[in-house]
Amino acid sequence: MRLVVDSNEYIFAFGPAKADSSLRLLEKLFESKHAYTIHIPRTIFEEVKRNLLPVSLCEFIIFINEAASIDEDFFVPFEIAFKYERKGLKTADAFIAAYAEWVGADVLVTENRHFLSRNPNLPFKVLTADKCLKLISK
Repeated sequence: MRLVVDSNEYIFAFGPAKADSSLRLLEKLFESKHAYTIHIPRTIFEEVKRNLLPVSLCEFIIFINEAASIDEDFFVPFEIAFKYERKGLKTADAFIAAYAEWVGADVLVTENRHFLSRNPNLPFKVLTADKCLKLISK
């Protein structure tokens, strides 16, 4: 299963205001890293870096080095992002949707981009950490 994990999940898992479901999801993905492919665009990586304290940032980087792969934003074709912008998404949201489509993600895990799931015909599911955890724990 291919996953794109949004910045808020990493911040909730590694930051000072821990969210149990985000932390449990990342722990499960780390433990089963050979069963899942986690993709992260440079934009998300940089946002997480800006929002974590140094000790938490080290944990995040260890996680990324062991369990994920970072892609440079410029690899994502502009046409895909423009398609999502034409559907009314803001630029940042259109980019995340385009990235998820470009990497062939099965799931975008996020706590704050639920409006994407209202968009019919998405090539990926939009799930919260809790719902994703339930899906992969079956």
